[in-house]
Amino acid sequence: MFRYVIASIVLAALLSACGSDSAPQAVDRAQSNNVALVESPTSDSPLEAQLGFASEPERRRFLLISKQRSADTAMVSCMKQAGFFYAVRSAEETFRSGAFVGDGSRDWILANGLGITSSFTDALATDTARTSPDAATKNLGYVTSLTAEQQVDYDQALVGDLLAEPGIAAQSSGCWEQSYLHVVTLLGVLDEFEPELGSLNSRLNADPRVLGFQQTWSMCMDAAGYSYINEGALVDDVYTRLLGIELVDTDGVTQVMSGEALDALASFERDVAAVSFDCRLGFGAKLAQLRYDYEREFLDDNRFRITELQESSG
Repeated sequence: MFRYVIASIVLAALLSACGSDSAPQAVDRAQSNNVALVESPTSDSPLEAQLGFASEPERRRFLLISKQRSADTAMVSCMKQAGFFYAVRSAEETFRSGAFVGDGSRDWILANGLGITSSFTDALATDTARTSPDAATKNLGYVTSLTAEQQVDYDQALVGDLLAEPGIAAQSSGCWEQSYLHVVTLLGVLDEFEPELGSLNSRLNADPRVLGFQQTWSMCMDAAGYSYINEGALVDDVYTRLLGIELVDTDGVTQVMSGEALDALASFERDVAAVSFDCRLGFGAKLAQLRYDYEREFLDDNRFRITELQESSG
């Protein structure tokens, strides 16, 4: 049981870290929204290639959720192979207070817009589902249903020889380490470089070339009937409209007063996001290459710290 408690604490730290400034929430969008959506699910990012995460906050968030979702799947599968049940918390639930930006493809945008209204809808669904036991409660209840001998085997499958006595050789790592260690390591690197990543995006957004791209985008949007000075203004407008959606509390569960109003906002968001995507096509490749230049500068400036971190984690 002690091993289960340790694993639960570490997993809780992982989940809370995923919602930190390393993957900005909606209220932290000011530094990034002038350069909003990636244009392709693939990337030639030097930062992604070397460190496994993106400099762009929205894509970084998408990558973190994707990596954690894969780790969750691996965790459940690993424990199942060992003969045990294991429940995980939804990766998306960790990010429910902010918009989830997907792979950046036009198909995703046509279905989700900017990810603001759909994330809000997911948050409401999550609140409604909270009357059911959470993952930690399910796991604890399951463990207490096991015999003493089964609990020993469960602990071994979960955390391996994490608590092995000094001098005793460890037999193997547990499912938790096999599934989540790479995500925890990645979050540690993100935390280490959080100020530098913020500075990178601030400098990029203030680059005269990016400001020129935003003017081009604004004129294109205006021609399509949408008047925004830049992409940040578009995002702020959608959030403002979302604040106008009336909510009601029913038996402790938050619900939308008018489903029609929310549907109308979602439709508007999808339409304007698709136009925005098309307006970026003329300069998207140039903008991406400019970002990659900033990333190469970041990697060069921090090469010694990066080497130290990789050596310490390897």
